[in-house]
Amino acid sequence: MAKHALQLGTATFVRKVTDWRSDARLYRVDPPITYDNWGGGAPKTTDHVIVSAVLAYSGPETYIFPAMADGEAINMGELDGSQRGDVSHEEALEAAGYEVA
Repeated sequence: MAKHALQLGTATFVRKVTDWRSDARLYRVDPPITYDNWGGGAPKTTDHVIVSAVLAYSGPETYIFPAMADGEAINMGELDGSQRGDVSHEEALEAAGYEVA
C-alpha cells in the first residue's frame, strides 16, 4: 500500500450490491465525500459510495458513485478516485483519499 503524507479517511465495507452488472460494493466513508448536485445548486455530501469494478469492453475500470445508505446510487457521476486500467476497489478508494478498514 502506498504511503500518503495526508491523513486518509476510512472506507468501511457494508455489503455487495447485487443488482449491478459488475462487482459492486457499498462502503461507508468517513469523512463524507462531496458529489455534484445534478439538480443544480451547490455540491452535496454523502457518507456512502458504491464502488463498481468490471472488465468492460474498453478494458478494466473501477468507478466510485455517490450512494444512499440502502445501496441506491444517488447519481451516476463518477467521483474522484474512479479509474481505468484496474479492477481494485481498494486502489480506487485510496485514490479518492480513503483507506479500507
